[in-house]
Amino acid sequence: MSRNARTARTARTTRAVHAPRTSRSRRVATAVALVLAVTAGGASVAPAVAAPAATGPSATADLPQEQAVRVPERGTLRGGGPSGFLTVHEQAPDRFTWTRYADGGTVELPAGTYRGSVGSDIVVKQNGPTSYELRDMATGAAPVAVDTSSLGPASDLLRAAGKTLLLAVEEASGGTSLHLVSVDGGGKLVDHEVAGLPADADFVSYNQSVPDVFALGYTHTVDGTLRKRLVVVDLATGTIADDRAVPASAGSVSASATHVAWYEKDAQGRLTVVSARRGETATVRTPVTGTAPGLQIGLTGDWVTYTLTGGAAATEPNPLYAMMARPLAGGTPVKVMDSTKVAHYGSDTVQGGTLAHGEGVYRIAPGADGRPVATLRASSGVGTALELTGQEIPATLSFRTNAPQPVMIWYMNRGNALVHAELTHQASGRRWTSPVDYAQGSPTSRYVTSWDGAFDDYSAARNGAYTWKLIAKPRNGIGPDLVRTGSFTVDSGTAPHDYSDSGAPDLLVRNDEGRLLSYDFRQILSQFTDLSERTDHGGGWNTYDRVVSTGDVAGSRFADVVGRDRSGVLWFYQGTGTSLARRVQVGGGWQTYDKLTAGSDLTGDGRADLVATDKTGVLWLYRSTGSATKPFAPRVRIGGGWQAYDRITATGNIAGARGGDLVARDKGGVLWLYLGKGDGTFTARTRIGGGWQEYDEIIGIGDADRDGRADLLVDGKVLYRGWSLSYYKGTGDARTPFAPRRKLGTPNTFNDENGLVF
Repeated sequence: MSRNARTARTARTTRAVHAPRTSRSRRVATAVALVLAVTAGGASVAPAVAAPAATGPSATADLPQEQAVRVPERGTLRGGGPSGFLTVHEQAPDRFTWTRYADGGTVELPAGTYRGSVGSDIVVKQNGPTSYELRDMATGAAPVAVDTSSLGPASDLLRAAGKTLLLAVEEASGGTSLHLVSVDGGGKLVDHEVAGLPADADFVSYNQSVPDVFALGYTHTVDGTLRKRLVVVDLATGTIADDRAVPASAGSVSASATHVAWYEKDAQGRLTVVSARRGETATVRTPVTGTAPGLQIGLTGDWVTYTLTGGAAATEPNPLYAMMARPLAGGTPVKVMDSTKVAHYGSDTVQGGTLAHGEGVYRIAPGADGRPVATLRASSGVGTALELTGQEIPATLSFRTNAPQPVMIWYMNRGNALVHAELTHQASGRRWTSPVDYAQGSPTSRYVTSWDGAFDDYSAARNGAYTWKLIAKPRNGIGPDLVRTGSFTVDSGTAPHDYSDSGAPDLLVRNDEGRLLSYDFRQILSQFTDLSERTDHGGGWNTYDRVVSTGDVAGSRFADVVGRDRSGVLWFYQGTGTSLARRVQVGGGWQTYDKLTAGSDLTGDGRADLVATDKTGVLWLYRSTGSATKPFAPRVRIGGGWQAYDRITATGNIAGARGGDLVARDKGGVLWLYLGKGDGTFTARTRIGGGWQEYDEIIGIGDADRDGRADLLVDGKVLYRGWSLSYYKGTGDARTPFAPRRKLGTPNTFNDENGLVF
C-alpha cells in the first residue's frame, strides 16, 4: 500500500468523531455546477486547474555539463517547473531550495515541508493537516493560502497541478474520495469532488506524468471480492475519462492524453510493463528483467518509461536502475538514463544520472526522432560512473625496518564499490595484490590499504620502479569498472645476504650440480610452502671448497661473494643487485685457513670485512677496501687460540656495540659472543649457551625480520639431502643476544642442494 493510502487509512479511525458533512450526492451536484461554470468561462470562479505554463526548452537544455547550473549540495528533487526546480537537503528535511535554470540563482524557502507542482513553477507548503500555501517561484508573488478545513481533517495531499491541489479525503463510510481544490480571486475555497468513484474506494497508487491528466489506482469490493481499477481523471473538466479493471498485481500507474500504463507482477515475481490506448481494451505488454518492488511508470510523447530509483547508492546490480523507454505501439526498449534517484514527479523532470554527463536534474522529452531524450538541466558535479577524485600515494616506499607500513589512499566519488589495488615491480613483473574491500565514507569515499613490503608469494619487494593499478567494481552494476594507474619507487636500501636487490636477506645455496642459488629468506621466514623466489647465479661453483657471502666489500652497495678453489686461490664475485659480476682473482695461499667468514664491519668504515683462522688457531683480519679489483687489504693478526672453535660466524652488529660481532662455537657445542670494538678487535668473549653442536651450519643471515637487529640462521643434520632450518631472532642484548629458537624448515625443503653458504 502507498504511503498516501496508509495515511488515509489511519485517518479513518478519527473521521467518525467529527460532525456529519453534507451528503455525498449534494456535494457531487455542487461540484458539477462549479465545473460547468469554469468551462463556460464564469468570471467569479477560479478554474479547477490553472493553465500550465509553456514547457519549451530551458535556457541550459543544450549546454554541456560543465556549463549547467548546479544542484544544491546534497539536494534531493521535490519538483520542477519551466523556470526552475525544488530540492530538499537530504540531511535537513525542512530545508528547501528553489534553483533557477536561467542563472543558477537559488532561493532558500522558509523552514517547512514543500512539494512541486507538475508542469508549473508553483510550490506548495503544507503548514498543517488542512493548511497550505502556494508560492509562484517564477513571479515571486505573495503566497496564496488554502484552507481545506471545511473538508475535515482526514485529507491527504496527493499532487499539486498548477494552483490546484489534488486531495484524497476519507469519508465517514470508510471510503476515499478525490477532490480538486483551489481558491478563487477573492480567496474563497473552490472544492470539486471527482464523481464516479465507488463509496469504498481505497487509493493504492497514483501518478501525474503530464500537467492536465491524473492516473489513480484504487481497490474496492464487488460481490465480496476485492477488485482493482485504474481511472484517468481529466483535470480540466474534473471528470473520469477512462476507467478499467486491472489485475490485483498492477502497480505504479501513469496516464497521458492518449494512453495509460502500469506494470504487473506474476506469481513468480516476473514483471511486465503494460500500456493501452485510452478507451480501448487491447494492451501492449513488455516483459522486463529485474526485481522492482517500487518500479516507476511514466509516459512521455509516444513512449512509456520505467525505472527503479536508488541505483546510484545500491549495493546490488539491477537492470531496472536504468530508465528505459518502450514505444507505446510496441517495440524494442531504449535506455534514457543510466540511473534515477527521483522520478515520481512526472517524466518531465527527473533526478538521476547518465554516464555521459553525471548526476543531476534532467528533462525527459521527445527528441527530434520522437525518442525520449534526457537533457541535463542542472549538474550535481558528481559522476554516475565510478570516478577517482584523488589519491595519496607516497612517492618512495622503504621497508628497511618494521616501521608503520606505508599507507596508500584512493578517493572516489561514491562508496558502493569493491576495490583492490595491484602493485607491480616493473623490472621483474612481480606483484602484490591488496585485499578486496568496500570503499568507505560518503559522499566522498576512500579505499585505504597498507603494504608490508612483500609480494603475493611472501617474497620481499625488490627495489626499483613500480606501477600501481586501482580496480574498483561498481556494486550497483552501473557503468564500467574504474581502472586507474600511477607509479612510485621502492628503496629499501641493501643488506648483507641481499642478492635480490630488496634490502632483505637471501639464503645462498649450492646444489648437487654446482649451481649457486639464492632463496628469498622472507619467504622462508613466512613458511610459504612454495619457495618460488629462487635466483640461479650460474654453475661451476663445485670447483670451490669454501663459498662465503661477504656483504658489500667492493663499494657497489650490493652483497658480494668469495669462493676458495681446491688449490687455495680465492676468487671474488661482485654483486650487481640481482646477479654477480665475472669473478676476479684475489690471490693464492688461502688453503692455510680452515675457517672463513665475512659480513661484519669490524673496522668501522661502513664496509663488511673478512676474517680467517689458520690451522694454528690464529685469527686474521682482511679489511675491505671498496675496490672490486683488490677487495681486501693485507691481513692483520687479531689473536690466537681460535683452534678451540670448529665454527665462526660474522653476525653483523647484534648487541649494539661500536663494531660488527662474531660468534664462535667450541668443540663442546658452546656458543660464544665476541663484541666488536670497531677497530678490528673484540671484547672478551661472552658465553651464549650450550647445545649448539646439533647444527651443521651457523649463518649470520642479517636482519631477517626488519626489527633493526641482526639475526642468526642454523641448519641441522642433513636428512634425505634436505635441511631442518631454525631461526634465532636477535634481541640487541649482549647478555642474551638471541631469542629462543623458531623452527622454519623440514627435511626436503631444499631437496636438490648440498650446502648452505655462510
